[in-house]
Amino acid sequence: MSATLAGILLVILSSVIEGIAQVCLKRSAVVPAIKFRWITLGVVLFIFEALFYTGALQRLDISTAYPLGALSFVSVTLFSRWLLNETVDPRRWIGLALIVCGAALVVAQ
Repeated sequence: MSATLAGILLVILSSVIEGIAQVCLKRSAVVPAIKFRWITLGVVLFIFEALFYTGALQRLDISTAYPLGALSFVSVTLFSRWLLNETVDPRRWIGLALIVCGAALVVAQ
């Protein structure tokens, strides 16, 4: 596996982890009885996200990694839809599709 591909995969992994961490923080706001657990889990996940993203920065130019980080918007929306049953209007789906297209353009060579 090339260093570039490994970096791209690490950015994607960090974006997924960030999506889950954001959902944990949202849970902490709506389930006050176990608020501390959700906040702790969210912070721990953010630490892992930062470690994976740092690994990606070792393999990618920041001008590639940072735009790919926008995929976290996609993962947050997907996880909030799936795990929190939040509604996503068609305009937002179009915006997410544009983010994915932009990320694909950044990594295309």
